[in-house]
Amino acid sequence: MKYHNAIELIQDAIDVLGDTLQYPDVQRKLGFEELRQHALDDALYLAAQCPDQEHALWNGAMSAFDDLNLQLAELNVSSLGIPTYEAFLEMLEGWRVNDTIASPEDVDLDDGKPGSDFFQTLLDSDLNQIEQANRVIARITEQKHRERLARQPAPIAVEVKPEDKDLVENSVRLACRVIGFEHFVFEMLLGELGEKNSWRFDGAAEEAWRLFFTDEIAKALIEEAA
Repeated sequence: MKYHNAIELIQDAIDVLGDTLQYPDVQRKLGFEELRQHALDDALYLAAQCPDQEHALWNGAMSAFDDLNLQLAELNVSSLGIPTYEAFLEMLEGWRVNDTIASPEDVDLDDGKPGSDFFQTLLDSDLNQIEQANRVIARITEQKHRERLARQPAPIAVEVKPEDKDLVENSVRLACRVIGFEHFVFEMLLGELGEKNSWRFDGAAEEAWRLFFTDEIAKALIEEAA
């Protein structure tokens, strides 16, 4: 997580996703809980890199957090944790003792000037909406990829579960209506099956399900033509 990407992404999510950010599934897909911690970690990182500027950095960070929390409250989303200055110093000492500070090459230090200006810049309402949306999409894509890696491999031997039958049949019917776009329907089907069953479709499993799906489409078209 590069310097201040987290607080920027939280603001992006508020601006782009709006009321939908209140839904747990949207927060999960964005990795919102992780972003909360990263936002504080970013402030701790900068404070560790700028000795004797701890209070100015804490003040700037907490001002930005407070602004975000007002927006989150309007969306019925839980707020970011705002530690007292004393608690912030304790966290900072823990970072130094445990040597958990990110390496400099992984961090964009901006112009190196400590204080709240950079935080306030990130909250600029004139940020380009398309760029914000792209960052949110990239974050969701990254989070989905990480979730997929944690899933169990999908079965190579295709056997449709009773609870998945309607989903598969609806996907087959849709593919029959949108000839030429069967691939996109198949990708949507795999995505939903992966979500419901916590499956990861690797090469062999994907190919097995593709052959099954193609066969089901052919059967449906033959039945329709009969």
